[in-house]
Amino acid sequence: MMHEQLSVKVTLIVEVDGHTLTFEKSGAVTGREHGYSTGDTVESGIRGAVDTLVAGVAKRSESFLRNAYPVCGDDRG
Repeated sequence: MMHEQLSVKVTLIVEVDGHTLTFEKSGAVTGREHGYSTGDTVESGIRGAVDTLVAGVAKRSESFLRNAYPVCGDDRG
């Protein structure tokens, strides 16, 4: 049974007022090659990694935009 290791990168591009903001997060996935179970296959690893990376990129972009474009009453903690 072969194992694969793949890199995964999520990129979020936000365009605001002529500026392009790019937020990236990378990770790696390992797992059994092309399995049919939902265990440690590379396919299930990719799905999990993408979910995690998207959440991290979204959080980082929200934090940056909250500071760059403050609104009265924002929680800046």
